[in-house]
Amino acid sequence: MRTVVLSVTLFAFYCLLSGQFHNAYLMKVGAVMCVAIALLARHMGTDDDEGLPVRYWLRTAMYAPWLLWQVLLANIDVAKRVWSPSLPIRPQMIKVPYRVRTPFGLATYTNSITLTPGTVTVRVEKGVLEVHALTDEAAQDLLSGEMHRRVCKVEGTDPETGAALDRRPPGGRGA
Repeated sequence: MRTVVLSVTLFAFYCLLSGQFHNAYLMKVGAVMCVAIALLARHMGTDDDEGLPVRYWLRTAMYAPWLLWQVLLANIDVAKRVWSPSLPIRPQMIKVPYRVRTPFGLATYTNSITLTPGTVTVRVEKGVLEVHALTDEAAQDLLSGEMHRRVCKVEGTDPETGAALDRRPPGGRGA
């Protein structure tokens, strides 16, 4: 199933970039190459849950609007602070605990933090992220755990215990 999904995804990307819809020969060559690449990925073992996290796509799509909203709000906050020197900026390093259990969840969480203006993930340690926050408010937002809870929901993890909610082992094959 992963090979099919990867083939279709690669072909859609090929079509988007090439724009060669009118040329049947190029479309056929593109399709053959996408299938060949997907088969090669399967042979190499890179079409696993980490390389192609198909089972997270729907939940990630549901998480994305919330993340985009947070990025927009943080952009507005940082812009206000840049344009108005009277608003406080208090750079600080904070330790943010996490209980995500998969590489996908950890990458999603750390990238979500870094994508949000005013915060940057600096270091990842077992169970703790070191984050640079530009303001007290940004630090408190992270420490409140809302983003962590949402990322745990994406990967199917209980945010309090770190236990799997979807009953599939992390990194397991299956789609």
